[in-house]
Amino acid sequence: MNHYANITLQGPEQSGVVEYLKGRGDSAFVATGAKGVLVVFHEDLFSQEHLAARLSAKFSCPALLVMGFGPGVLLYHLYQAGEQVDAYVSSPHEGLELAEPVPPGDAAILCAAFAMERAQRRVESILRKEGKPGQPYEYAVNRHGELLQALGLPLFAAGTSFAAIEMGDLPAGGNFDPTGMQRAG
Repeated sequence: MNHYANITLQGPEQSGVVEYLKGRGDSAFVATGAKGVLVVFHEDLFSQEHLAARLSAKFSCPALLVMGFGPGVLLYHLYQAGEQVDAYVSSPHEGLELAEPVPPGDAAILCAAFAMERAQRRVESILRKEGKPGQPYEYAVNRHGELLQALGLPLFAAGTSFAAIEMGDLPAGGNFDPTGMQRAG
């Protein structure tokens, strides 16, 4: 998949998130993961940042927005209480417009948001490793999967988007239960 985006939330109930999205006219799939984690696959790729901030503020929870661009560029924005507290871009590229220098990501902030401080060294390594041709991190989805695993978040979020689910390509990865996914909008 060339482009994908999704938002991982820790804490809120699925029914509350689905109702909130429906009430705002958002179209999304909301899947449950282990330990009170939800993954939101929103239809509009261009409004992800705003939605992640709104969800974080509304539900007083961390919201990790992850986007893959092309085969190798991974971005994330981490929101707490509606405010962006961390951001990361694996490598800049021509089609990616950034208002500021490439954000390096902060493993300590990211790990603390999901109470995974013990994974800080591993997350730091994942963020810093160069994506060289022929190596696993050449592909954004691999780096995303490694981050999810290190943070104890659902692996099925890696590489999955609303469009893929809409076409019947359900998420892959541990603990995905298609009967537990709900649609808003």
